[in-house]
Amino acid sequence: MRHKHAIIPIFVSHMGCPNDCVFCNQRQITGVEVAPTDLGIANQIECYLETIKADVIEIAFFGGSFTGIEPQIQEAYLKIAYRYKENGRVHRIRLSTRPDYINAEILSRLKKYGVTTIELGVQSFDESVLLVSKRGHNTEAIYKAVTLIKDYGFELGIQLMYGLPRDDFEKFFFSVEESIRLKADCIRLYPVLVIKNTELEQLYLTQHYKPATLEDTIIAMAMAVKRYEAAQIKVIRLGLQRTDLIDEGREVVAGPFHPALKELVYDQLFFEALKSHWIKEQEAVDVQALEIQVNPKQVTHILGHAKRNLKRCESLKKVVIIQSDQIELNTFKLNERQIISIMK
Repeated sequence: MRHKHAIIPIFVSHMGCPNDCVFCNQRQITGVEVAPTDLGIANQIECYLETIKADVIEIAFFGGSFTGIEPQIQEAYLKIAYRYKENGRVHRIRLSTRPDYINAEILSRLKKYGVTTIELGVQSFDESVLLVSKRGHNTEAIYKAVTLIKDYGFELGIQLMYGLPRDDFEKFFFSVEESIRLKADCIRLYPVLVIKNTELEQLYLTQHYKPATLEDTIIAMAMAVKRYEAAQIKVIRLGLQRTDLIDEGREVVAGPFHPALKELVYDQLFFEALKSHWIKEQEAVDVQALEIQVNPKQVTHILGHAKRNLKRCESLKKVVIIQSDQIELNTFKLNERQIISIMK
């Protein structure tokens, strides 16, 4: 049985972060300018708990680098979260941090206060990409942090970005493969957006940086999702969440922004599977019409955004879509033949 999972997000925007990476302005992204207070955190948790109905509830400290915060502040925040975990009102505690802010002392503190998952903002496993992005650490710091996190028994999350300076398909997929080899438990994938008041904005305005296109980003992330699916690693986020700040014409200057990037990625996965099997079908028989059975929840992915997928099937004269609850998610049935998975 699938459990419903709910997150109570606590933003510690920019806290604990020792430097500004070229792409980063956490305050612009989250809209948070000041550190949360102990009372503010407790009140926020209580507000969420009043309305949340889920089997698994998780407190998550996002933004900044949690383990870079002054130890006494870390402990104050963690004590609040741990109190809710101890009394059973929440079940898990998650936080995100930098690879170079992980050591035995830090992990012992996190263990003491019941942290379950540590997400590392890795962004890339390529040395040149890390250097030009001014991450402030090398790949050795990443591998060391991963080993320690695993040794201490935490679940490991890895965050990767596509489209950093000097990044490309090959380097991005090296990072994807490394995260699989290191047996990450979950993944977040983000496109690089040019945000106001960042060094990347200046590089973009002076034509020293060219953002990835939306089309390339969709294709890259679709390929990554398939690899993670094959490795049985869950992708828990695709793209930045749209807010009043993160939107074109607001804080996003340029880059592959789309408010429904995840949906576009799954549109692409359905199209690739559809096209591959449709071509095989045509080669076997002179087929000019398709009958596609799909789960009702994913009809839009067969059609594609603005019916883009159907428009790309140019030689087809007729497409009939049949909705069926019997068809599992991420699969479809073509012309009454076998079930086709979009992840294969």
